[in-house]
Amino acid sequence: MATISLFTFYVGRFLSYDLHISSLLEILIFAIFIGALLQQKKSAEEKSSFYKSPPTIAMLVYFVFVLIEGFNPNMYSMVGWLFYVRRFMEFLMVYYLGYKLFDDMPKVRNFIKFWLILALLNALYTCKQQWLGLSQFEITWLNQDPHLVALYFQGGVIRKFSFLSDPAANGVWMASMAAFSLVLAIWETNFKRKIILIVSMILMVLAMSYSGTRTASVVFIGGVVFYICMTINLKSSFFFLVFFAMLFLFLVWVPTENATIYRFQTAFRVSDEESLQVRDINRKSVQPYIYSHPFGGGLATSSQEGMRYNPGHYLAGFPSDSGFLKSAIETGWIGLAIALLYFFSILYQGVTGFFKAKNKEIRVYIIAISAAIVIFILAQYSQVSIGQFPALFFFYPCTALLTRLLKIDRELLSK
Repeated sequence: MATISLFTFYVGRFLSYDLHISSLLEILIFAIFIGALLQQKKSAEEKSSFYKSPPTIAMLVYFVFVLIEGFNPNMYSMVGWLFYVRRFMEFLMVYYLGYKLFDDMPKVRNFIKFWLILALLNALYTCKQQWLGLSQFEITWLNQDPHLVALYFQGGVIRKFSFLSDPAANGVWMASMAAFSLVLAIWETNFKRKIILIVSMILMVLAMSYSGTRTASVVFIGGVVFYICMTINLKSSFFFLVFFAMLFLFLVWVPTENATIYRFQTAFRVSDEESLQVRDINRKSVQPYIYSHPFGGGLATSSQEGMRYNPGHYLAGFPSDSGFLKSAIETGWIGLAIALLYFFSILYQGVTGFFKAKNKEIRVYIIAISAAIVIFILAQYSQVSIGQFPALFFFYPCTALLTRLLKIDRELLSK
């Protein structure tokens, strides 16, 4: 499913036709989910560890809230709500499958290797787009929409989108996988595998930069800082902090005419960032609405979804280009609070799991997954980063793995 979701946009551009692959993926998710349910029954202990884990509880609470949103009188149509419910059920099923299917260390290792290979392929193609230029069919596809040209062509260069839907999705996913690879490389003891991980990480960082997504640069720093804070008691982390800080300061302040480096620098010059100022104005303008609507305006009522499902709504067409802002205006401050509680539960599971786990390999996987997840959560501040293809097949199984890995750790100790 992840492989299909990665290449579907690429094939669609090549054929100049929208494949509408989401329907096929929904069928595959549902079929695999039913198959997993029909397998042998889980033990009581396994059920307990899954349903009592903080991310599971928080996710189910949010799902119940989403169902309650169906009674929100501010919505003009139930169609948008049904679309969102269906989408969230997909997330729940992918989350459950991540816990159900990756139930031993060989499967976990294969899952991690698969995503590293997939991310490396995406990074290599992004670099190809940067170094050798876009393919002719990609140029043709881009020129069909003047709005896309204006959005993608900035600072004298085209923002690279690789196999994904857009540069922003490419940038955030590459930032997450770069942090993931970096943490694994730091802890890797095999020299050959360490070099492979470091090279992969460098290519992913380059891909992240070539996407021209300022958010990706900022959240990548956030993921690295999260890792350093988690392991600051280690001598290696202290030296890495010094090196990373010096490299960061150099890149931020070095005079340059390179468009990629300059765009990275502008991500940390808030006063000069016009797009960020516009977003702040939009946030302030909608704050009174958020305060007066604790349950929000209803699901699928803002941005283009609002124009499609709830035309004429106060929020229809409002640029909710932030995941947090979208939650606040569509589900109110109550919904936003529950969403934040869900994200907190994931990080809580990762932080406590890192210190609880006894097996070194499991501890490495937990901290690497946590650093990757932090990046997606931070990116929600400036864009809708969670739930897009193919990253959703990485994000939700990884949140489930934070619980599953602790159970595997206990099983290994009992042997």
